[in-house]
Amino acid sequence: MMITYKYVISDKQGLHATNAMSLCRAACGYESSIYLKSDKKTADCKNVLSLMSLGARQGESLELEVEGPDEVQAAGFLKGLLRTIL
Repeated sequence: MMITYKYVISDKQGLHATNAMSLCRAACGYESSIYLKSDKKTADCKNVLSLMSLGARQGESLELEVEGPDEVQAAGFLKGLLRTIL
């Protein structure tokens, strides 16, 4: 099974380095595969450079995908984290 959530970036600076690092640190604490998707690209949340390559800006829609053995815990935590940083 896979858990997905949609987000619209509200931060004026979009997905910047500080937010990307916070997300990456949190994602690395889970076994599950965790991806953030824009209309054009998919980023591995466990790789900060991959996240930065999304170039996500304010108002853009992103989708978080979590799949793996601890997906429920990971998705629950990351859902709350994204709401506070993006």
